[in-house]
Amino acid sequence: MPPFAYFAHERDVRVFKAGDVIFSDGDPGDHMFAVLEGDVEIRKGERVLERLTVGGIFGELALIDRTARSATAIAVRDCRLAAVGQQRFAALVQQMPYFALDLMKILADRLRRATAT
Repeated sequence: MPPFAYFAHERDVRVFKAGDVIFSDGDPGDHMFAVLEGDVEIRKGERVLERLTVGGIFGELALIDRTARSATAIAVRDCRLAAVGQQRFAALVQQMPYFALDLMKILADRLRRATAT
């Protein structure tokens, strides 16, 4: 199942306008997000690490290791984002084993891109 499908019916949907900061580097991480509509950039300083469109997910590291945000997320276009808190995240991992595998694939892809020469 594509990651987007896990979040298509989330109740906590947040709206951001183009240019809005969704979260900043160093913020506490209490939610991950799935892009339902719009585009989001993940930035470290001025460097764009990734641009996410519909179906993309971000912010999951803070839920996995319970640390502060390691980058800033900015709405590039008006966005609707499904917000998934720690409790819902844990339930998805426990109840849907393929969710955890899909998440690991996304993280592996990001790591490979970040370390590609």
